[in-house]
Amino acid sequence: MSLPTWQLDLFGQPGLRGPDGQDLRADRKSVALLAYLALEGPTSRSRMAGLLWPDTLEGTARNNLVHKLRRLQARIGAELVQAGETLTLRGDVQVDVVTVLHDRQHRRHGAILNVTGVLLGGLDFDDLPDFQDWLLAWRERLDTYRWEAFDHELTRLDEAGEYEEAAALASRWVDLDPLSEDAARRSMRHHYLAGNPEAALRTYTRLRQTLGRELEAEPQALTEELAREIRRGGRLPASGTAPARPQLPLGVVRPPALIGREDAWHRMEAAWQAGQLIYLSGAPGAGKTRLALDFARSKGKTLRLEHRPGDETVPYSSSARWNREMLRHAPHVTLTPFQRRELSRILPEFRDGDVPPLSGAEDKVAFYEALSQVADLALADVTAVVSDDIQYDDDASQESGRYYAARAATGAAAATQPRVLLTFRQGELSAQAHAVMAGLVDSGLAVLIELQPLGVPEVQALLDSLRLPFAPSLAAALYRYAGGNPLFVLETVKFLIEEGRLEEGLPERLLPPGRTGSVLERRLARLSPAALNAARAAGVLRGDFTLELVAAVLGAPLLDTAGAWEELEAAQVMAGERFSHDLLYEAVWQGTPETVRRLLHRSAARVLAGHGGHPQRVAEHWRDGGQLQEAGVWFERAAQAALRPQEAELCLRNAAAAYEAAGQPEAVQRLSARHSPGG
Repeated sequence: MSLPTWQLDLFGQPGLRGPDGQDLRADRKSVALLAYLALEGPTSRSRMAGLLWPDTLEGTARNNLVHKLRRLQARIGAELVQAGETLTLRGDVQVDVVTVLHDRQHRRHGAILNVTGVLLGGLDFDDLPDFQDWLLAWRERLDTYRWEAFDHELTRLDEAGEYEEAAALASRWVDLDPLSEDAARRSMRHHYLAGNPEAALRTYTRLRQTLGRELEAEPQALTEELAREIRRGGRLPASGTAPARPQLPLGVVRPPALIGREDAWHRMEAAWQAGQLIYLSGAPGAGKTRLALDFARSKGKTLRLEHRPGDETVPYSSSARWNREMLRHAPHVTLTPFQRRELSRILPEFRDGDVPPLSGAEDKVAFYEALSQVADLALADVTAVVSDDIQYDDDASQESGRYYAARAATGAAAATQPRVLLTFRQGELSAQAHAVMAGLVDSGLAVLIELQPLGVPEVQALLDSLRLPFAPSLAAALYRYAGGNPLFVLETVKFLIEEGRLEEGLPERLLPPGRTGSVLERRLARLSPAALNAARAAGVLRGDFTLELVAAVLGAPLLDTAGAWEELEAAQVMAGERFSHDLLYEAVWQGTPETVRRLLHRSAARVLAGHGGHPQRVAEHWRDGGQLQEAGVWFERAAQAALRPQEAELCLRNAAAAYEAAGQPEAVQRLSARHSPGG
């Protein structure tokens, strides 16, 4: 005979029932405490106190927690939370969400399909931002599990021929997610197979109206074809699992030949023979990186050094990435103690004890000399370096790069240095970088080659090289729509392949010419929720992210995130641990709702702080997540870690601005007193 248990219901309006079946009431923060312990397990007192009283001193918050636990025990007549330095939920408390998670582990879906509300529905936690972040992340995770359950159960019912039950279940899915074409197709199919084509077509009409109203979009070709088949009274296949995303042909992922860049190649060849630096500029998506890499590789061993969005605000972030990449390329290189010590200023993995700060010009020269020596060693067998997207380069990295360039040009080994090609977005170089480039071009030491859009003949040649069955008029239509931008042309082709419209040409409602970025948004909309959330987390992390960091920011299991990442790579959103193109990063960023963005920024700040992230990066995440007091603290830490006085001063100004916006005038005064002359 089983012992009576407590029941804690967290879906919808939370509820608590005792072993005698009596409903008991708990206040909002007590419910939050019980929910957190149920889903996260044993939790330290300090962590729980910080979640529930975020704007209170730790000692006071811990005291509040003691009183909260006592009042909860007095109200319900039992000690549900076993309290020590670590808090634990009693073992005889059954929790509806935990039951759902347990069933999912054992591939049982009934519990989550019967859930009617969201986690802690009806409760407002806006005053507890960290707890609210945690709650939103769990809601997203449970939504993903629910869609998985619908998919599995509908497949089972379909294979068993239980179409009426499947139709009812699919209709529930449509009600929960009216923008999901997968849900709508499943509902249409099962209503039709259950002998109710009218209901199937009503589902289609509702979907079409919803997509037009909410997204200014049309249903996918697969959905349209299903509706036509239902109207004809045709026979549908016996199994209705939605097909996987069409695999993109290799030629679309990487076109076999460079089209329309012959003149640029000839100019690059002439510059190479003349010993000049080569700058390539153009609009985003013009093909600068592909052209630079193909040309450089035609000359010999090539190393690509990337600059990424977000670098421009964090000193030496580009330089840190270059040095890691160079040392990965040359693992055989042995560094001297001097080189390791200086490198540890920007690469914490080389740190062995404290390193004195740079105190003057002599220290800075020694630092830059060490970085240059590391580059000499690592690039000894490299013919060409492609410095990609230099518009993102931070000022400090530019300064160290200029030291290396001047040293290489005048040293004895100048003839053995790798040749350098630099790419940047037209009109986006900093004033200083543009002035340096202009001086080199004017003196004949460098050449600037600007890539132009493709014309109609080149767009046609690009399509012909893909060897796919296009509509005859597609080249001219794509030229008008994409403006001759190679990336936009290819992204639109990918969209047509995924929509099954390749031989039909551009649909009328694809959006107006010049809005090609919306094609990227439409492609992103076809991702699963898990994949889209992974892309959003990566977008918030910006420059340097790993799969492990993305999973940590989402609070998701690593293997679940790995599965989502495979989908992102198959869709050509990601290439390894980076976005396949900056325009895709920008589309993800712009498509992330502001509330979700703030949530991810706060999570990123916590994760990076725990993983040794650069203090300025952590500070920016706290600031962009709306946690201004935390931002001020971390901007102060960034000032202490800064290698150059100008960065330290900027960080202190940012700290003061954050404290002022957070309503902390005493912190502003403290900073002013500490850093004023004689302070």
